[in-house]
Amino acid sequence: MMSQGQASPARPRVLVVDDEPNMCRSLAILVADEGRREVDTARSGEEALAKLGMGPSGGAGGAERSENNDTDVILCDLSMPGIDGMELLRRVRAARLDVQVIMMTAYSTVQSAVEAMRLGAHEYLIKPFTNEEVCAAVDSALQVRPSRAARQLRAGAPVSVRLGEMVGCSEPMRRLFRVVERAAETDATVLVTGESGTGKELVARAIHALGRRRERAFVAVNCAALTAELLESELFGHERGAFTGAHKTKIGRLEQADGGTIFLDEIGDMSPALQTKLLRALEERSFERVGGLATIHVDLRVIAATNQDLPRAIAEGRFREDLYYRLNVVEVTPPPLRDRTGDLPLLCELFLAEKAAEMGVPQKRLSEAAFDALAAYAFPGNVRELENLIERATVFAESDEILPIDLPLPSTSRPLAAPSLEALIGPDVQHGWTRLGAVTKELERQLLVRALAAWGARPNEEIARRLGTSRRVLELRLAEFGLKKK
Repeated sequence: MMSQGQASPARPRVLVVDDEPNMCRSLAILVADEGRREVDTARSGEEALAKLGMGPSGGAGGAERSENNDTDVILCDLSMPGIDGMELLRRVRAARLDVQVIMMTAYSTVQSAVEAMRLGAHEYLIKPFTNEEVCAAVDSALQVRPSRAARQLRAGAPVSVRLGEMVGCSEPMRRLFRVVERAAETDATVLVTGESGTGKELVARAIHALGRRRERAFVAVNCAALTAELLESELFGHERGAFTGAHKTKIGRLEQADGGTIFLDEIGDMSPALQTKLLRALEERSFERVGGLATIHVDLRVIAATNQDLPRAIAEGRFREDLYYRLNVVEVTPPPLRDRTGDLPLLCELFLAEKAAEMGVPQKRLSEAAFDALAAYAFPGNVRELENLIERATVFAESDEILPIDLPLPSTSRPLAAPSLEALIGPDVQHGWTRLGAVTKELERQLLVRALAAWGARPNEEIARRLGTSRRVLELRLAEFGLKKK
């Protein structure tokens, strides 16, 4: 859960490593971003290892991992006496430090660049570079970097938490990553199934990015967003004059994806007539544009996605069985968020940082109570719904701490079970009113205890506002119950 009582979210921390004093000093001033980042410097690989909490001895795999490391990004020169940048990168990766490394060099070779990227460098900058290039590299590294709080929350979790744009360290996500990596090894057609908001397009993009077609186009088509006639033209293209309004020839998405990947999202919403034409195109890898006679041949990978139950749609006559088997060579199903709640702290921190950066506002943090509310929610909209909730809270939360009231969770999502009247006062109606008053007082006292535990360091006016009462009433109740602020 999110830490509380902090004055402000922790600033990102960057370690600049360069043996040239002026360069080291200049880079430190540049990436500090007018005090918005903490910057430390090291004049050698040995000094950098010490500041990372790692011993300089032991070879590439001998350094011990520091669980307390709080460095977010290392900006490191490649050529240095002693432990150079490449060796430093090897040791950081061998120690499994959760940090992004940006390499800098004035002596670029293809071999060194490939080796740096193979070892996991985030970026490779060639001197002389501009200030804008350095800032862009650091910004990019911080965007893919989980916040310090998220790293502490998942201490001891598996190292790999990202594949493409998918993020997660839970066992369901690790299983998904393994399936995606296996699927990417071939050109087999993939059907991505699952609930809305689970990241089906992210799965498709990851498979494309890891496959042999990654240098070619990834073309996405939403089959539910267009009418059958418009979708046919969108997929296959049309010739000039093929229908009213066709003033010029149009290249379809299948043709645009030649050599790359076509992603057919919401395939279950495609009309039966268009399913027939698509099946033929996939079987023969050829088609004709609408209103055209020339056969167009394509070489592409097909990935489709749906949140529908396609076997049921087949039984109801809404989806072709032969197309289903043509698409479902490899099936991949990203897990719903309720089955990967271990990723919730990490996802919350990532979205908090991302939305703050997009809006240009200070990053907010989740209170313990707000996190508990999210953890108790079933998330029918999955990760997309979580992202929307965090974005809304970033906009509307009145302080730097997000409270449950700032999260517009549907009241029907996980209703609070109200105790019965008998459970509160018992069966004795004659004395029930007196007992009910005592129960109400006790509930009020417990609520104030919780409020003080969460917000005790804040002014009484703010605590009262959050509770929906006045400062005077709050102070009277605190005195009545003998409660004192921290």
